[in-house]
Amino acid sequence: MTLAPRPFASLVVLVLFCALAADLLAQTRTPSRPFSVVVEGWTRDLDRARDYTRGALQTAERTGRVRARVLAIRTEATAARDAAGAEAAAAQRLLDALGPPPADDEPPEPDDVAANRAEFGENLQFYRARVAQAELTIARAGEILSALTELARAELLEELFTAYPYPLAPDTLWTAAPAVAERFLALARAPGEWWRTLPAERRSPALLWRPFAVLAVAAALGWAIRRMVLARFGRTSAIETPSYTRRFVGAVAEGLASGVLPALILAGLLWRAGSDVALVSGLFQDMVVMFCAAMILLVLTTAMSRAVLAPDWPDWRLAPIPPQNAVKLNRRVGLLACIIAVSLFLNSTIGDIAVSPAVESVWESFWSMIAAAAILLLMQPGLWGDPAAPDGGDETVDTPAVSEASRFWRALRALIMLIAAAGILSCLVGYPMFGAYLIDNLLSTGIIIGVLFVGRGLLRELIGGALRAGWVVGTLGIRHRTRMVLKFWLRALLDVLVFAFGLIAVVPAWGVPIRDVWDWTAEFLQGFTVGNVTISLTDIAIAVAVFILAIVITRMLQRALAEKVLPQTQIDVGVQNSLASGFGYLGVVLAIAIAVATVGIDLTNIALIAGALSVGIGFGLQNVVNNFVSGLILLIERPVKVGDWVVVGENEGFVKRISVRATELQTFQRASVIIPNADLLSNSVMNWTHKDRYGRIEIPVGVAYGSDTGQVREILLGVARAHDRVLSWPEPFVLFRDFGASSLDFELRCFTDDVIYRLVIGSDLRYEIDARFRDAGIEIPFPQRVVHMADTAHDDRRADAAAVRHPRPVPTGHDVAAGDDSS
Repeated sequence: MTLAPRPFASLVVLVLFCALAADLLAQTRTPSRPFSVVVEGWTRDLDRARDYTRGALQTAERTGRVRARVLAIRTEATAARDAAGAEAAAAQRLLDALGPPPADDEPPEPDDVAANRAEFGENLQFYRARVAQAELTIARAGEILSALTELARAELLEELFTAYPYPLAPDTLWTAAPAVAERFLALARAPGEWWRTLPAERRSPALLWRPFAVLAVAAALGWAIRRMVLARFGRTSAIETPSYTRRFVGAVAEGLASGVLPALILAGLLWRAGSDVALVSGLFQDMVVMFCAAMILLVLTTAMSRAVLAPDWPDWRLAPIPPQNAVKLNRRVGLLACIIAVSLFLNSTIGDIAVSPAVESVWESFWSMIAAAAILLLMQPGLWGDPAAPDGGDETVDTPAVSEASRFWRALRALIMLIAAAGILSCLVGYPMFGAYLIDNLLSTGIIIGVLFVGRGLLRELIGGALRAGWVVGTLGIRHRTRMVLKFWLRALLDVLVFAFGLIAVVPAWGVPIRDVWDWTAEFLQGFTVGNVTISLTDIAIAVAVFILAIVITRMLQRALAEKVLPQTQIDVGVQNSLASGFGYLGVVLAIAIAVATVGIDLTNIALIAGALSVGIGFGLQNVVNNFVSGLILLIERPVKVGDWVVVGENEGFVKRISVRATELQTFQRASVIIPNADLLSNSVMNWTHKDRYGRIEIPVGVAYGSDTGQVREILLGVARAHDRVLSWPEPFVLFRDFGASSLDFELRCFTDDVIYRLVIGSDLRYEIDARFRDAGIEIPFPQRVVHMADTAHDDRRADAAAVRHPRPVPTGHDVAAGDDSS
């Protein structure tokens, strides 16, 4: 490569600079057209477009040009309306700043103020008039676009419902056969004609074999990459029961290795064959290009079918289809792909087959009917059912969700079969264009849905994998339950987006102009007006994305603050938690403010609405507000901190989290107790670790009467002093509490610097006291009670003597039968 000399390069730069300066100077000297002239141009072009829609001579090419001009006028009018509206709003603000004009009985305002008011009023009326003219132009453009859409729809209907000769009639077949045969002969002669027209200098063997050598190298490289991808991510018999994620990864690897890689090689060949410097030319060039395109479609379709159905790997199949059905479905998908590929190749290379209505009827009907037959074979109900496993496996549980899904897919298959049958019937009765319309659009819709289905599955797995990533769990600190909820809503949003994108992609295939679809989509995303409020879905989506991004950044900074920054400051743990929580709340407030600012909501209107509803909200949410304020007080005053050991009523445990509404308490049984913040401030709370962790331990113990009390005291003090968690100051001491009913009652009191171990220290001390008392022979009595039993023999003798002095009468049979039991 040779470089231009430096003087010549400088001259080129100078010439370009002068041309640019002249262009800028011409632009500055060219006055902008007055708005009235612009409106006249719009009106003139719209009148012409209106006359065209009412005329009798319309063509598809001219209709496209008229539509493009009308769309341009509408875009210019919309921009002019927005600009004039902004100027009118500015003039209105200036008038509002001057205040209302003085009344008739008031003194006149100063001349300069009156002059400014008149000027601002004139500007306001001027720009409002511009807004009205632009609105009128936009309305007229919309009406003309609707008329153009009706013209296109009428042309489509006329084309679809034009009657042709019956394709199976002998006369029609006899007329069409020679024309079709002639086209096939032209394809057969194309390579020879290309070779004869090829210059002699380009017929060298090296020049001819070079493309084949490049193709062979590309194929070898693709084969090596394919083996590497399948070895690393593909299906393997070493995994007997792969998870869904592993099966999906295997399906993606199969699709990439067997479909995308060969398609890329064919795409490179297609690009080379279709370029201006290609070796081939003429009809043969078209044949090579369309052969590559048809093979790309065939390779991708069959690869995706094998990836999803996995006919040779039953355990790796994504769809719940029996093995024998998966094999049949894969073969029939391949058959349909072959029919589509051959049809694409022939329709693109034979050229204009419509030499006569008979030829067009036979040609369109043939390809439409065989494609429809393949669709009917593919949609057979037996292939898509969910029968019981042939090896006697468990039957599928028919839950309501599964039943609804099954009914939906059955209805969808029935609709597809109905459309395919309608296409065949239309061709047979002499409407081949309508039949081709149905079948072609059905195939296009199926391809679009298949691509979206694969993409949806890939994105769903990416969402699940991203939420399981270490940086989400570790850096953001998102809990498992929160991640599950987030995954559900992200996947639901993905489904909505996939459905909307599929609808936008499918609708144009069924006769709706793509321009209308884009216009409807743009209007839907730009917003719709309800009263004086404009609701824009785009602004809402951006605001939600900004809010989520702000929350994610806040969580990352909050986690870094809590784990890396604050621990280095030697601040109390409770203060650290309060600072981290306050930073999190501040981040949420800022995220909401940024999201509101992104949407562009007028906070004045919100303030008015909030003021009107404040009384009702105050009564309805007083408990929530009370708990919120109490939570702020807890974070500021910190009577209770995270990590404190507290007793609230019957609940005792450690404070795990303090939120704006409630405090989470974890008991010693690992149960979580949610306590409203207002209850913590209004009720008594015993905090073992409020100021510090120092605490006292009491060990009550009783010894038998007659024990040496001095020895007992020394043993208790020795046990306390020997424990490594008992403080030497304040020193332990022993109290002789009472002369109990069964024992002499003592109490050992000692102190520790970590009251969290209070129960453990008490248990250790009791173990040691029991052992030391056993060694010293000191008895720990249990409660005793003396019970005096009465003399039963003496009581029996007294009862016998009383019976002798007062004998009891014997009841008669009549008394017993009557139930008379006198005593």
